Amino acid sequence: MGYRNLRECITDLERHRYLVRVDADVDARLEIAEIHRRVCAMGGPALLFTRVKGCRFPVACNLF
Repeated sequence: MGYRNLRECITDLERHRYLVRVDADVDARLEIAEIHRRVCAMGGPALLFTRVKGCRFPVACNLF
């Protein structure tokens, strides 16, 4: 399936429960990589961090 943009991809992944939103405050330098590493090791879903400290936009990982 092709997507026109990243938002469309994220919406589809979330609709099918392949994406989890993380609404807690996270540090881009210290926490995101470790959370991502642990989730991937368990075969977990894609992640969307909505509140990244010092960043104006959300961060998505493990989309593929």
